[in-house]
Amino acid sequence: MKNWLSELCSTAFMPHGNCYLWQPGLVGLHVVADSLIALAYYSIPLTLIYYVRKGRDVAYPAIILMFAAFIIACGSTHVMDVITIWKPAYWLSGAVKAATEAGAETAASVGELVSVHVIPRPHGELGKHFVVSEE
Repeated sequence: MKNWLSELCSTAFMPHGNCYLWQPGLVGLHVVADSLIALAYYSIPLTLIYYVRKGRDVAYPAIILMFAAFIIACGSTHVMDVITIWKPAYWLSGAVKAATEAGAETAASVGELVSVHVIPRPHGELGKHFVVSEE
């Protein structure tokens, strides 16, 4: 039996570029689009980490850092899409996507917890601080 790492990085399949018939325009479109999407995803956690490290008014930094890790995982799926154009590492690509989904489920659970227990509920004195129009 092969070890799991060699199986994970197996190249027994054909690269995704074959599906694009190696047409330079089509391959280039996917490489540029996925690369720019990955860069956009990676820029979000950099900003979040900057704010947490600078000690800005962040009530729950651990939650922000968990969200940053999830966004990095999202960007990594697009990096894997670029890699699989030339190197058919589909098991590794699938593992990155599965890890991203696990992060999404965790984020949803944390979001539900925060919305129920952390975010304060409106109270009767809101009218003192905000103008409420009655229509």
